[in-house]
Amino acid sequence: MSIKSRLRLSYIAMPIIPFILIIIVSNIFMSYIGGEAGYGLGNKIQKNNNPLIQIISSNNKFMKNINMQILQNPDKLLDQSYLSQLDKSIDAEYTGIALRKSSKIIYSSDYIKNDINEVSLPSFSSDTLENSNKKIHILGQQYFYFSDGSEGSIFFLVNTEGYKKVFERSSIFLILFSLIILVIITGIFTYWMSRSFIKPLKELEKAANEIKKGNLDYTLNINSKDEIGEVSHSFEEMRLRLKNSLEMQQQYEENRKELISNISHDLKTPITSIKGYIEGIKDGIADTPEKMDKYVNTIYTKANYMDSLINDLFLFSKLDLNKITFKFQLVDMISYLKDCVEEINFELDHSNTDLSLDVPEKSIFVNIDVQQLKRTILNIVENSIKYKTDRELKIDIILEEDTNNVIIEIRDNGKGIPKESLPYIFDRFYRADTSRETIIGGSGLGLAITKKIIEEHKGTIWVHSEQNKGTSIFFSLKKYQVTGKKVKYEKDIDS
Repeated sequence: MSIKSRLRLSYIAMPIIPFILIIIVSNIFMSYIGGEAGYGLGNKIQKNNNPLIQIISSNNKFMKNINMQILQNPDKLLDQSYLSQLDKSIDAEYTGIALRKSSKIIYSSDYIKNDINEVSLPSFSSDTLENSNKKIHILGQQYFYFSDGSEGSIFFLVNTEGYKKVFERSSIFLILFSLIILVIITGIFTYWMSRSFIKPLKELEKAANEIKKGNLDYTLNINSKDEIGEVSHSFEEMRLRLKNSLEMQQQYEENRKELISNISHDLKTPITSIKGYIEGIKDGIADTPEKMDKYVNTIYTKANYMDSLINDLFLFSKLDLNKITFKFQLVDMISYLKDCVEEINFELDHSNTDLSLDVPEKSIFVNIDVQQLKRTILNIVENSIKYKTDRELKIDIILEEDTNNVIIEIRDNGKGIPKESLPYIFDRFYRADTSRETIIGGSGLGLAITKKIIEEHKGTIWVHSEQNKGTSIFFSLKKYQVTGKKVKYEKDIDS
């Protein structure tokens, strides 16, 4: 539930819930002190708990007994002990009886004795229930004649002052109870709302402090689906990105150090050789034309090797910074590969290496930068030569196609790549052979450059290798269909 929904719910519930509870308690209270009998919640309360029902029941019972006694023997009502016993049988509070003979009160309950007199009671045969005393109210009355013919009147009286005090006390209780309910409900909702806000905010604060300390492994576990949960999710995503960024930065730094180490190693060897041969020339060791030619040729070869290393580093840096402009053009891939293989074959030592091409006899068009793709093919071939075995090296360049792409495989029978090294061979500065005992040195950038060039062609590159059997490097390029002078993509099978 969102914070907005929870706030709206709490704003609605905080007044409604106390209101309902107060209504229920008020209903119970009114039924208890004498609300309308038979209505509302009070109707469900036992009748002996309702004072009004108790008074009415006591009055009915009293009048029934009086009527029976009047019919049987009205003079018995003059018996004080009988009247006292009858008075005690009334179980309603704040009630009492009064007996009048002619105009004189001959008996009254102790509870109302001081509040009534002959004047305050209605005259004989009057049907009014009113009296002149505002504290005492007549609930029931019966007129009769004694055996001597004198007038008799008996009254069932209620002292409302007692109930008024009960009502006042209950009203105070009801007000206090309502305030308590309001405080409790408000406290519960306030605690619920604050807990749902403060706890995750504390977690966020703790996570922020951990990140400030440099602890990027601290995981923020807030599973709420509200706005704080969204902020927490964004915070956690930020933490992961920051962690990945720092790890990548650290990796870059390690790669930079490795690059410096590799370049230093690869440059130091030819520089040492060049210095040695130059000192030999200076010292007169190359005292024959043959020795001089050998020394000069060696110096030239080592200088070319150094130039190649520097060029690889410079090219990769430009590719990594997207500062090389690719010049794409539509070419027939079959003719292009034939030209590449012919050019590479011209430079190979065919006594140790056999390079062959296997392509279909038809035209297949792709959009490529011819120079950069040639560098890709050459890098892969040179990599095969670097890691060849003692047997004759066979390199096969094979072209296949599917509905959308051309797939070029460059396969060799070299010593292969260890299984644990396969995921990393396209990483910058990575070398599967850390001993560096290869025929041709290198900076470890050749296959990384190759991958960058293929990615710029919107293609993919991958490898399959088995140790002591050989390696196959594959890359795919988008195929084009040529219709007349128009060029269009083959229909994408996934679309």
